[in-house]
Amino acid sequence: MAMISARKRLESIESNVLPSMFAGIIIKDEKWMKKTLEKTLPNLEKKALELALKCKAEGECSENELLCDETRIRELFKETRLKLEKEFLIRAGIG
Repeated sequence: MAMISARKRLESIESNVLPSMFAGIIIKDEKWMKKTLEKTLPNLEKKALELALKCKAEGECSENELLCDETRIRELFKETRLKLEKEFLIRAGIG
């Protein structure tokens, strides 16, 4: 079985997983939103930060590379949370 590098996994979270959360079919209801905001995103953020550290430790990312920048990763997840909340309110007819 082939192992996917930490860098590729981190790139996938950023380019595939986070954007997929905005697909119309995925946003379902308040229960989904609560789980996403309280469990899914925090766990994914933690994993992304761990992958960034692993990338740096294994030399897959340079110390100054944006992909592995912990501050940028935290901001990306913060922005995703805010966008999801806004999108949910719009779709629910509240916002």
